[in-house]
Amino acid sequence: MKKTLLGLAALSTLALTPAAAAQSYSLVVNGQPAPAKAIVVNGQTYVPLSALNALGIPSSLNGSTLTLGTGAAPATSPGGTNQRASLEGCINDTLFNGVWRMTVKSVTPISRYNGQNKGYALNVEWKNGTGATADAQNSGVKTFQLVLQDGSTLESENVQDLMFKKLAQGAGNTFTLHFYADSAQSPRLTPADKLLVEIDPSVPSATGLKVAYTTPTPSFRVRLGCHK
Repeated sequence: MKKTLLGLAALSTLALTPAAAAQSYSLVVNGQPAPAKAIVVNGQTYVPLSALNALGIPSSLNGSTLTLGTGAAPATSPGGTNQRASLEGCINDTLFNGVWRMTVKSVTPISRYNGQNKGYALNVEWKNGTGATADAQNSGVKTFQLVLQDGSTLESENVQDLMFKKLAQGAGNTFTLHFYADSAQSPRLTPADKLLVEIDPSVPSATGLKVAYTTPTPSFRVRLGCHK
């Protein structure tokens, strides 16, 4: 196989006749025509890595091994329960689920009431990646939850600024989400560990919003201890 095919990944096996072995397909990614084509080799359909990257699936080539995704081992939450399957990245990684592009730019310690309530401010870039005007609430975004290193969680007091903001096609905003601990938890506040964004992909069809997620696991998980 030519070197250029090192940048291809198998999607699925199709029941094709031998005569169709050299067939190629025009490729559309998130509603946009892609310059490269999908091809069929020995009954398997392949797409270029650039298409997978456009869908938010990172890739890396190390010697003869091609890795898709972050390569991180499955994580567990406190108590040993498996975490929700999510698109995962670090600070400054842009995660895309076919509807929303999210990038956590920074996490900063904050306090109020003369230090009685401590917490964290997350600078989050949130963009509409569809061809329709959309808002987070009606597209199935349910919660933004900040998990600390000790396993405790904080909720944002101003997340509604993001949740109800209607964004046109390709539009985006940068939001500063505030997560405060109460006065009892503040003295023993541990570092911010990750941001979890829960998304239910079935909601758009129920609300009539004409958008669709390109992955069955559209929720986001951002590890706040690593930077890109």
